[in-house]
Amino acid sequence: MENILVLLQNTRNQVSKKERVLCDYILSAPTEVMQLSVQSLAERCQISAATVVRFCRRLGLDGYSDLKLHLSAAVQETPAQEYSEIKPGESAAEISSKLQLHFENALKVTAKHLDDQTIEQVVTAIHDAPQVQLFGLVSSSLVAQDIYQKLSRLGVKALVNNDTHLAATTLASGSKNDLLLVVSTSGNTKEALQLLRFASEKNVATVLITADINSKGANLADHVLESQKIGESIIRPGASTSLVTEFFVADVIMFRYVARYYTEVLNKLRETRELIERLNDI
Repeated sequence: MENILVLLQNTRNQVSKKERVLCDYILSAPTEVMQLSVQSLAERCQISAATVVRFCRRLGLDGYSDLKLHLSAAVQETPAQEYSEIKPGESAAEISSKLQLHFENALKVTAKHLDDQTIEQVVTAIHDAPQVQLFGLVSSSLVAQDIYQKLSRLGVKALVNNDTHLAATTLASGSKNDLLLVVSTSGNTKEALQLLRFASEKNVATVLITADINSKGANLADHVLESQKIGESIIRPGASTSLVTEFFVADVIMFRYVARYYTEVLNKLRETRELIERLNDI
């Protein structure tokens, strides 16, 4: 099981108000909670003991005692206060420390949930496709653009769109043997779902990188790769954590592609590097 404090951080926005109060109390004082009885914790959160026990079950734990065991392990692993929200007025050093820990745990959870077999299937699909069509909106478009750049350097024919109509046109005019790779953090955006359905109608193979493997998009895609499930700070200026983990998933795919087809792509990598060096010398 992943770090319980990370799991709580991710769970807090998906539970009832009473459970959120409990979740926040545990996150703010895990060491103290380890010393409390279930009744004492319930009283401090102004909820029932039964609610505490049900919440533990929701987390996949055997009960309250199991929660305290996991808290003990988590506290030893990392200072508990580092899991708290970034607050207005904090120093750069404090923010840096919290973000570092947040990203480290997001990557840890992402790596844990990545399925090796799916990675292999996606790498094969990329290699065998006449063309890889990439799509993403807003922050996800940055990941799609990054994949496009890397595929191009590997000699893989690819194109990227962040316009739904253009993406649909490209699908319509492309080969049924093409591959559509969609990046969508929620997996539920209307545009992503439309393209996945259209691809299915054309029998075009699809890949979805998403944080929600239970999303509508995940049910439509042929291959699903899971990114972060940690959540974002409420005062974040952008989708920081989701971007970090989506870039990570994309890089796992790219590096595995290189590792498997090393001899085949070596010359392409050498040629592109030499060309860039020539451009830089101009």
